[in-house]
Amino acid sequence: MKRILALGVLLASVWSGTTFAETLRFSSFEPPAAYVTSKILAPWAEKVAAASKGTLEIQMFAGGTLGRSPAQQLKLVEDGVADIAWVIPGYTPGRFDEGTVAELPFMVTESHKGSLAMWKMVEDGHFKGDYEKFKLLCVCVSTPAFIGATKEINEPKDLSGLKMRAPGPTQLAVLEALGAVPIGGITAATLAESISRGLISGSLIEWSASETFNADEVLTHYNTALLGATPMLVLMNKARYEALPAEAREAIDQFSGETFSDYFGKEFDAYVAAARERIEANYKPQVVEPDEAAVEAWKAAVAPATEKWIAAHDNGQAIYDAFGKALQAVEGAK
Repeated sequence: MKRILALGVLLASVWSGTTFAETLRFSSFEPPAAYVTSKILAPWAEKVAAASKGTLEIQMFAGGTLGRSPAQQLKLVEDGVADIAWVIPGYTPGRFDEGTVAELPFMVTESHKGSLAMWKMVEDGHFKGDYEKFKLLCVCVSTPAFIGATKEINEPKDLSGLKMRAPGPTQLAVLEALGAVPIGGITAATLAESISRGLISGSLIEWSASETFNADEVLTHYNTALLGATPMLVLMNKARYEALPAEAREAIDQFSGETFSDYFGKEFDAYVAAARERIEANYKPQVVEPDEAAVEAWKAAVAPATEKWIAAHDNGQAIYDAFGKALQAVEGAK
């Protein structure tokens, strides 16, 4: 009897022309009210669903409801627990390795231009391997990270011997080149506690991360030398994407790729600027803006990290040069 009823419902839907919307699970490790999740990812999902002609619903699972750690997000998509996720490749070293070129110092100057350049690297075939295993919705970067610390940092030598955190191997190598003691394995969620307990003296960070993860409450000094951006991805299980109805795939494609990277970068830059204003107003930290001479000193100090990255990749010099050209192309187009 149940099978007859189910068949009747199916036939009724076919005869009436009704289609059932596919539901996609979108995972974010951030709290639901955090800026990227609430103001970038969720609105993107709403636009895609609205354009799908009723074939698609996208449900946000924020705050780690599918997986709490940022390091879990990639596996959630690979295992089909999530269909889409916001992924920070630095938490899974060795994956999406070509994209760590964006972590090198003094290349990316802002999220918007950096994100467009990252997508251009995908389009031009410079990013392969893991990038080819997923449906790439957005390939982007943060604004550049800089020094956030509990003591004054005016020049590279001030970091000598300090325990400093970074999210991945490339930026840890930058800290090592600066004479700091690089500390990995500390996620953004535990950063403020690690600083307040004296386990580390600071981190490579940018303003939005400092605010989102409460590091602004314990960091008293910043030096804004551009020490490398954090690559980020919004990606989808490729098999799940390919199994969707044509209207659903078309809606996803409409708002993905360069369009999503452009949108993400603009929104991220605006948020970071506002976050800096709030941090300076609320906590009044000391902020050092390096002048031209100081920038040259920082560049000289971190040069070994760039050389190390190039040497560690089979086509490191080619990727480095291509990313520099992509950044220039984006700059010239604006």
